[in-house]
Amino acid sequence: MKEKLTNVIDEIIKGMLKDVGVDSDVNFTLVIPEKEEHGDFACNAAMQLVRHLKKNPKVVAEEIISKLQEKMNNSLQCEIAGPGFINIKIGASWYAKTVMDIINNEKYFHNNLGGGKKAMVEFVSANPTGPLHIGHGRGAAYGDSVARLLEMSGYDVLREYYVNDAGNQMNNLALSVYARAAEILGKGAEVPFPEAGYHGDYIIDIAKDLLTTHANILKIDRKEALEICLEKAVQTIQADIDNDLKEFRVTFHNYFSEKSLYKNKLVESTLKELEKSGKVFEKDGALWLKTTDMGDDKDRVLRKSTGEYTYFTPDIAYHQNKYDRGYEYLIDILGADHHGYIKRMQCALECLNHKDESFKATLIQMVNLIQNGEKISMSTRSGEFIPLSWLINEVGVDAARFFYNMRSHDAQFDFDIDLAKSKSNENPVYYIQYAHARVNSLIENAKEKGIEYKKGEGLESAIGVQEVNLIKNMVKLKYVIELAAANLEPHRVSYHLQELAAAFHSYYYNNKILNSEDVSTTCGRLTICEAAAVTIKQGLDILGVSAPKRM
Repeated sequence: MKEKLTNVIDEIIKGMLKDVGVDSDVNFTLVIPEKEEHGDFACNAAMQLVRHLKKNPKVVAEEIISKLQEKMNNSLQCEIAGPGFINIKIGASWYAKTVMDIINNEKYFHNNLGGGKKAMVEFVSANPTGPLHIGHGRGAAYGDSVARLLEMSGYDVLREYYVNDAGNQMNNLALSVYARAAEILGKGAEVPFPEAGYHGDYIIDIAKDLLTTHANILKIDRKEALEICLEKAVQTIQADIDNDLKEFRVTFHNYFSEKSLYKNKLVESTLKELEKSGKVFEKDGALWLKTTDMGDDKDRVLRKSTGEYTYFTPDIAYHQNKYDRGYEYLIDILGADHHGYIKRMQCALECLNHKDESFKATLIQMVNLIQNGEKISMSTRSGEFIPLSWLINEVGVDAARFFYNMRSHDAQFDFDIDLAKSKSNENPVYYIQYAHARVNSLIENAKEKGIEYKKGEGLESAIGVQEVNLIKNMVKLKYVIELAAANLEPHRVSYHLQELAAAFHSYYYNNKILNSEDVSTTCGRLTICEAAAVTIKQGLDILGVSAPKRM
């Protein structure tokens, strides 16, 4: 409402200035008064116009009020206070219309922040060297909710998973499977396990499966055998990752292979573009990018003296490819250990003539799993990790997704399993979902009592102080969504849903919703409750959490 009022008042001011031949901008404020008796909004527009119109500010205020009432269909109550402040109180008719809009307009909570801009959200992108663990889960929940926020905010969003299927980690993965296969065949002494290998039991399972089709793996050329091991490992692990993500309600539009950067010579072409910036130089036989000129703490190696590219170089090529595909806003969601990565990538993109605001990287801080008061650690390479699939089975997708987005992504987070599993008001996701289910229960109970629920009937007359408070909480989600999208902060939605659920539960306990002797008021209150349920569901959808009708 504030945005709409601001636009209407601005239009009125411009019209009044035009009538007296003044071409000037007038800045005014529309604020929420500290005292409730002063209305919902207070505006100083009349006093700002005085010097242009040469009239008493109260007279100017009366003119603004008259035009404002006309444009807002008399849905406002306005009064002049002090030297010319306009106090505005929103009438019941506006709140009634808003309730019906929330129920009937699927796009009510959408905004046009993005203006159709093409955005790419790259997230998870876990190396196909092992199953997803609970740390990956936080990035998955966060990235998916960011994408949903951007979609609701007018962006054309693509979700992409970058498959790191090249480099030393792949060599170590292949060697790990090869060594486990040798152990199974009783030849472990001949094929020692690699020092930087992957120790999880999943490697043994992959090796066993491999031997069902390649029992002679140790007898063929070693290079060919390692290629077979790698293909089997990546295929198996990526399939498991995809299954976990699907169960976690996370989907991707595209998977991008690191290998394709080399196959399509994108690394070489990007290097040539970087050279045009004048920031590429040779030193000690290696190729460097002079990122210190752009604020980095040290220059970065692009190609080692051995001729091998660093991890940084294909990453630059990958980001250039994103721009080449037409994306105007790139969002990277990275693990906390990538803190040194962001500045160097910003420098590289600056060398490629891309604007700072077109690239945003967020770091997902560590999540600690707490069960029975004890912290559990994890490490992919050592095999001592807690798989995301275990957490999903333990607490369910709803609790996992909500809890991951319950705190800001840039703060470390203790995931309390016992709390997530509890069916009590202390569990925030249960508390919110119960509010949604309670509305459905009210509507069902109305039928059982023989009350015919006519949506919208008696709505305006049912709106009082408590109803206004609840409706304001619903409307607020609209602005929370826009702010959350602008700052890539889905936890704002989680916070607000808890406030909205509290407002609804308070309304439920303090009012008799179902009254067979006053069907009109009952219908009005049920309509408000239904709008609250719609609002809650919309917020939960952003978080990837279900909105059950029964609990």
